[in-house]
Amino acid sequence: MSVDILNANTDTDTETNEVSNIPEKYRSRTVINSKYIFEKKIGAGSFGSVYRGRNIISGDGVAIKFEATTAKLPTLLWESKILNHLAGTPGIVKLRYFGTESNKNIIVMDLFSHTLCEEIEKLKKGEEQDKPTEILNENKTSTESQEQINLEQDIPEKGTNSSSELDKTECDGSSTDNKNPDTTDAKGGDKFDNEKKIPPYTKEVTLYLISMLQIINRVHDAGIVHRDIKPENFMISLPNIEQNQKGDGGKMLHIIDFGLSRFYMKGDSHVINTYDRSIVGTIRYISTHIHDGDVYSRRDDIISIIYVSIYLLKGKLPWMGLYPKKGDTRTKEELVYHKKVNTTPDELCEGLPYLFHKLLDYAYSLEFEDKPDYSYMIRQCKSLLRVI
Repeated sequence: MSVDILNANTDTDTETNEVSNIPEKYRSRTVINSKYIFEKKIGAGSFGSVYRGRNIISGDGVAIKFEATTAKLPTLLWESKILNHLAGTPGIVKLRYFGTESNKNIIVMDLFSHTLCEEIEKLKKGEEQDKPTEILNENKTSTESQEQINLEQDIPEKGTNSSSELDKTECDGSSTDNKNPDTTDAKGGDKFDNEKKIPPYTKEVTLYLISMLQIINRVHDAGIVHRDIKPENFMISLPNIEQNQKGDGGKMLHIIDFGLSRFYMKGDSHVINTYDRSIVGTIRYISTHIHDGDVYSRRDDIISIIYVSIYLLKGKLPWMGLYPKKGDTRTKEELVYHKKVNTTPDELCEGLPYLFHKLLDYAYSLEFEDKPDYSYMIRQCKSLLRVI
């Protein structure tokens, strides 16, 4: 009995100490891990809600995601495990905290300035842009007015492990069959495309494409496939003052949202393809392999990145906005799949440098267990940059 009383008193003392460490002005607010406060809701999804927050000790801006512990398919615990596995990897959002409080699973991560989708929209509107570079330091950004959050509220019911429903989110506004891609001419005809009218922001998108390929290379090297590549899951952070003083300025790209990610390696072996999987990810950007029921592998992340790049340049993909008409028994997923398989690379990449046609052909030439040649793809991008 005395031991139980001692433990109880110790717990009480710990809680008292934690509260005493919180500045007086925050003690009436919801404080996560005695360190993080909510400020403003910035998004929601099948996982739950995401808020802009602040570290009340350091002043850093943070992103806070939470979901009910009773969710049918909770993802935040899994996402925290993936982020811990990827900890320290350049270009990966940093996990600052995971825990369960008030019957909610909560993760706290870096907060970024805006999405890649929003960045390209700024380009299209002619706003001044800096050249994208690789991630160097974590982002520290200011936040807006404070807003008290009740953790007992604002939790949508989770009903699916697929983010296909997020497909509704939009921004405004010669091939090789050889598995050794280095045998192909690096220029690929882009010198001729330079004389044509291509999107004025092609250079910037190509630079971001290089960054996306570099980041996903690191993710894959860690044995993980992302499985939900889309422009909203690539985030931009601005350089801090110290970076600018060093002359390292430039926007930096990061990847987020690992709730659907999986390991493609089991020990020293690649997972097998069972050909019977349901669709996972955002249907606008998934490969036809995923529509066909294939298990997700590295090639599918690459294909999604290429689709994302084409979308950023053209502002649309041929299979966007498709819905069954009256009397049509096909689902939206079936309509999108039919359009994808019947759209040729020439049609998809019309008006763009040949690079995108070439990379798409290469990605679709990969077999299920093949390791993509990231260096080859990046060299092709750099070859284009030399002629535009």
